[in-house]
Amino acid sequence: IMAELQRDGLLSLEALAERVGLSKTPCWRRVSRLRESGAIGSTVALLEPKALGLETIVFVHVKVEKHDSDLFKRVDRALRELPEVMEAYLMMGDADYVLRVAVPNVAEFERFMTDKLHRIAGIKETKSSPALRQVKYTTELPLRPRVSEERP
Repeated sequence: IMAELQRDGLLSLEALAERVGLSKTPCWRRVSRLRESGAIGSTVALLEPKALGLETIVFVHVKVEKHDSDLFKRVDRALRELPEVMEAYLMMGDADYVLRVAVPNVAEFERFMTDKLHRIAGIKETKSSPALRQVKYTTELPLRPRVSEERP
């Protein structure tokens, strides 16, 4: 069920039930349980960045001034507020954060960096790597069948 919904979240209950070999009511119950358990967080439309003029993807490595839990909380909050930041991860290793940023072009990226990212208190250093082209992108998680489950 989860694999099918990852591929097409707009599937009707009838179509989903048919694809997974269940009748409508048991399928609905399983989907309801998946939502209640949090395994299905939300159903969204995935927009195409290039179709919306977001031609440039840049990965940004961020270092902060000091490793302090209050500073990390403030930076976390500030990063969540930036619509250009598609993903942000607190890291181990050389960078404290890695960001995936989507912008129309390099000039807009420069504006993002100077007007937004570098104004976040506590950010000490950034290193940017623009993506040349996307080789793989998926929103589908790698699902492994559980031993106790015979059906998807």
